[in-house]
Amino acid sequence: MPITSRRQCLVTAGAVATLGFAGCTSDGSDDSLRVGVPQHLVGGDWVTAFYEAGELYAEQEGIEYDVVSHDQDSAEQVTDIRQFVAQGYDAIIAAPFDEAVDNAIDEAAAEDIPVFTVNDPGTTDSIKTFTAFGNAEAGETCAELMVEALEEQRPDRESYSVLHVRGDFNQQSNARTDGFDEYIDGQDRVEVVDTIRTDWSVDDSQSTTEDYLSANDPPDGIYATNMTCGIGVQNALEQLNLAYPSGHDDHIVHTQPDAGPDVNPLIKDGYIDATVDQPVHFYIPLAMKQLLDYLDGGDEALPQPGDTVDENDYSFTPIEHEGAELWSDPIWAPAEVTERNGHTHVLTAGVVVTEENVDRPGLWGNIWG
Repeated sequence: MPITSRRQCLVTAGAVATLGFAGCTSDGSDDSLRVGVPQHLVGGDWVTAFYEAGELYAEQEGIEYDVVSHDQDSAEQVTDIRQFVAQGYDAIIAAPFDEAVDNAIDEAAAEDIPVFTVNDPGTTDSIKTFTAFGNAEAGETCAELMVEALEEQRPDRESYSVLHVRGDFNQQSNARTDGFDEYIDGQDRVEVVDTIRTDWSVDDSQSTTEDYLSANDPPDGIYATNMTCGIGVQNALEQLNLAYPSGHDDHIVHTQPDAGPDVNPLIKDGYIDATVDQPVHFYIPLAMKQLLDYLDGGDEALPQPGDTVDENDYSFTPIEHEGAELWSDPIWAPAEVTERNGHTHVLTAGVVVTEENVDRPGLWGNIWG
């Protein structure tokens, strides 16, 4: 059912960009569509790309874009969502920290405030859509890339040992671990000799990996579950004089989800063999496009499970940012649309990044690096 909203009012008037939303407010006091963005992530280039791309797209669309963030505190995120509801925001785009946030999302939906999630899914069917690449799929692809690189690095070996350096237990880390492990479990020649747990930080990943490698033989390969774990691994290898580029007899194969400004040089120099990167700078803009479609046409205007959406369905007008043409390379597409926990998952593409394509201008790490 179509939604009566200030956005719809302006679309009907055919003057979204020029009227400034005046006269189409729901309560007569605001003059633009207001979107609240309660996030749990702070710091780092990845988060900058995540937030800033959303802010730039909101500016392009004339949307008021209000971000509140906290440091891995689900109770605070619940409070933030309830404040957006109390203040009459038109929509919420969130990365739920954990299942404790579901009740607040349900409360927003009960007040007819649509909630879209990005990066982190949430588990309630009150969510309109969830947009992100697949963490389990990224882990599985990293496993495939690991096997290929091991066979290329040491073609005469009958079996290979792999160390798994994972992040702390949460939705992302668990999915990336499961995707990797399930694929490797089906490989007769590859064994995960150990899995060591870190707190996601570079320092802890480095010290934990150093401790392991100081007490054990170096493995043939290392899988790290995210960007900071991977950087910590490389720091540890360098500290222990075990860092050699691909092709060197003593090279330890390394794959992981996430490229980025600090990872791309390591790929280019051959220390990291391959990554599966996220189109992070499209996550919030894609959610906003779905939000605008929803406000204009209701649930039927949203992508449905079984659909495939691409750049023809969600096109972007590129803008210059950090010396790059932001959104000119639709690396998020195609996206398969599936169902997850009772709501729709717009499963964006993940980009395999190797030495051959690490300079691709559309990678977020080459824009915000």
